[in-house]
Amino acid sequence: MLVGEIIKYYRQRAGLTQEELGRGICSVTHVSKIESGKTPFSAEIIHLFSERLHIDIEKEVNRLENLGDQLHLMHKLIILQRMKEVEEIKRELDTMPIIMSSQYAALYLLLLARYYMLTSDYEKAKMILLQVQRDYPELDPYEKNMLRHVKGISYMIDYRKANIGSYQAAIQLLKKINREEYGNLEYYYHLAAAYQWVNSPVMSYSYAEKALRYFKEIDHFIGAILAESVMLIATSSDNEQDFNEVEATYKRLIYNSEMLNTPDKKTLLLNNLGYQYFMRKDYVPAKNAFQEALSLVPKPSPLYLQRWHNYLKCCFEGKLMRKTELLKKAREGLRMARGLDNSIYKIVFKLLVYKIEENDEKYYLFLEEVAIPYFVSSNSDTTKKRYGKELYEYYVKNEQFEKAVKIADILL
Repeated sequence: MLVGEIIKYYRQRAGLTQEELGRGICSVTHVSKIESGKTPFSAEIIHLFSERLHIDIEKEVNRLENLGDQLHLMHKLIILQRMKEVEEIKRELDTMPIIMSSQYAALYLLLLARYYMLTSDYEKAKMILLQVQRDYPELDPYEKNMLRHVKGISYMIDYRKANIGSYQAAIQLLKKINREEYGNLEYYYHLAAAYQWVNSPVMSYSYAEKALRYFKEIDHFIGAILAESVMLIATSSDNEQDFNEVEATYKRLIYNSEMLNTPDKKTLLLNNLGYQYFMRKDYVPAKNAFQEALSLVPKPSPLYLQRWHNYLKCCFEGKLMRKTELLKKAREGLRMARGLDNSIYKIVFKLLVYKIEENDEKYYLFLEEVAIPYFVSSNSDTTKKRYGKELYEYYVKNEQFEKAVKIADILL
C-alpha cells in the first residue's frame, strides 16, 4: 500500500497520467491497481517506475514507514519544549512533501500549528487550524483531541488579543478532551492557565496540581515550573507567613529556570513576583524584580512594553524615581508603543504620562473619552476593569453619580 501511495504521489507531482507512467512498462489498469494497493506487483515494475519518476523507492518507503514515529516524537518534544530537537525533525519533514498526501497529513498540520504557537507566529498557526478543520472533517480520536487542545491553546496564547471570552471558550474546548484517547495530560496546564485568567483560583489550582504531577512523571522540568507558578498565583495571600512561603517558592523557581537556561520562564516568574510585592506596597523589591524581568525581554516588543510599564508604575507609586526621569521614561514607552503600533500600550503610556504630570483633568477626560471605550470595544477585560474602577471612584468622589452608574454597568 505504501509503495502505491508513493508512486501515485510522485506521478502526480511529475504531471504524468497513469498511461504515461505505464507506457512501455504495463497497462493503465495495472498502474491504477498498484497505486490503490489492489494488486501484487513485481520488483522490476516498481524499479522501472522509480527510474521514470527519478526517485529511490526504498528510501521513500523507509521514510514513510517511520513517519508516524517521527511525528509522535515531535509531539513529545514540543510538549517538553525541546525546541532544538523539534527544529531538527521539522527540517527533515520539510523535505517530505509526500506527508500531505499521506494518512498523517492532519497530525502533521496540528503539530505545525503547535510549533508556530511556540515560535509566536500566531497568524500562521491560526491559518493551519482553519485548514485542518476545512480539509479534514473526519479525524481519528487522537487527532480530534489534539485539535481540541491546539485550538484551545490558540484562544489564549496570543496575550495581545485574548480576553475573558476567549479564555472561557478555551476552557469549554479543553474540557471536551478525552484523556484516555489522547494521553497528553499537558492540557491540564492550559486549563489551569485559562481558569487563572477568568479569576477562578480554585479550579486553576486544581488543574495546575494535576499538570504538575504529569510533568514530574515525564521529567518535564520547565512545565513543572510553569504549573507551580500558576499554583502560586492561585494561593497568593496577604498573610505574612503565607507570603514568606510564596516568596521562597518564587525564588526557588527562578533559580530552577536559570539552571534550565529558560529566560522566558524566568522573566515571567520575576514579573509575577514583582506584582506580588507591588500589591503589598513593598515597592523596592517590586522594582528590583520588575527591572530584572525587563532585562530578559527583547526591546522593542509588546512584552517589553508590558514589563516597562510595570517597572515605571512601581517607581511612580513607590516614589523611587525623580519625576523628570519618570516622565522621560514614560514618554519613551509611548514612543515605543507608537513604533510598534500597539493600541493598548499607546493608551496606557499616555495615561501614565498624564498621571506623572499630575494632570488630573486630562487624565480622567482621556480615560472617559478614549481609554475605556477602546478597552470595551477591544474586549480588553483586564485593563477595562483596572481603569474602569479608577474612573468610577473619580465620578463618585466628584458626585457625578449618573456617570458612575454608567461605568458601573460597563464593569458589571
